[in-house]
Parts: sequence; structure tokens; C-alpha cells
Amino acid sequence: MTEPTSPEQLELPLEFPTYDHYVVTISKGAIGDMEVVRTHQAKTEEEALNLVDGLRDSFGNRDNVTWREQEMTATGTMYGLAPGGVVYEIAVTPTLGTLS
Repeated sequence: MTEPTSPEQLELPLEFPTYDHYVVTISKGAIGDMEVVRTHQAKTEEEALNLVDGLRDSFGNRDNVTWREQEMTATGTMYGLAPGGVVYEIAVTPTLGTLS
């Protein structure tokens, strides 16, 4: 006979995560089932915004994506739609203005 095991007590971190860079990703697919196409890192907000602009323009021209927003939103996401109903998303994590 085996001895019963006691349940493990999980702990949540008490501090907020700290970030030293931004991660900019572009994904495509159906909402809720997006596939990451590219991921980039930026050390400053200016670098992150340049990456966002470059991805927006590049995929707008190459894949005929029409972007709903032309500037990054406060939530850190932008959505676009390509022919055939393919949804594109550019996301910045953490949201811009988080790094000091």
C-alpha cells in the first residue's frame, strides 16, 4: 500500500515582474489561434516603435494588410486584416512606457 501524498502548496510571486527590454511580435491567423511570424527585442521605447512601424509598413505592402490603427495603442496591440480574412497582430510586451 502506498502512502498518500500531501498536496503541494503553490506560491505566487509577491513582486511585479521587472523588464529590461521590449519584445515586439507579429502574429497572424484567427483570433485566439495566432501563429507568431516574427519576434524582435528592443532596449528602448524608440527602438520598439521603429520596429512596430517597420513591421506595419512591411506587412502592409507585402501581404496587403490594412491596419485598423496607424499608431500603437495603449494596450500594446495593433490589428490588421489581409485579403482572405487573415488577421494580423503586432504586440509590444511590456506595454510602451513601462521601462524607465
